Amino acid sequence: MEPTDQELLAATAAGDGEAFAMFWRRHTSTVMAFGIHRCASSEDVADLVADTFLAAFRAAGRYRAETATAAPWLLGIATRLASNQHRTLARWRRGNQRVAGERPRFTGEEYEAVEAAIDAARQAPHVQAALRAMPAGDRKVLELVAYAQLSPTEAALALGISPNAARLRLARARMRLRERLPSADASAGLAAPDTEVSSHDQ
Repeated sequence: MEPTDQELLAATAAGDGEAFAMFWRRHTSTVMAFGIHRCASSEDVADLVADTFLAAFRAAGRYRAETATAAPWLLGIATRLASNQHRTLARWRRGNQRVAGERPRFTGEEYEAVEAAIDAARQAPHVQAALRAMPAGDRKVLELVAYAQLSPTEAALALGISPNAARLRLARARMRLRERLPSADASAGLAAPDTEVSSHDQ
């Protein structure tokens, strides 16, 4: 049986590098998918992924499992970092060139795939405009549910708010999206039905 996320992070805190490598492999695609919809370039996606896992590595000893997966905790870190990415990267470049030099960069097919995914995410300008017009709290919940495939309860955990608040923000964000978008655009990955929401907020 594979170790749980809590076991991997506990081992990481005890100095087991292979445990953290396994944790990275388990969750890197989730963080990357989230970053593709939040970042302007493949380099920024790589930076966000690296920053997120570096912060997770440093906080491994403080992790306490509240769900079966650490994804909500990890994406909570990614959300905070994405909101401050320009400032975070400036700090890295000024004061920590050694670690910054170790950051992963996409090359070859990986680079092309991430760039293509970013381009695809931008092909619905009405969706992007609607997201920008939303209150930040509503948008963050919607992004975590739509892009990172978290449940509203997991998104609440990632953002440090109550599940009821997350469901309210998600319902409000989807209502704003439906109001602002033509019906053809409302299906662009952001208005997918969610049983947890429908059972509480519809």
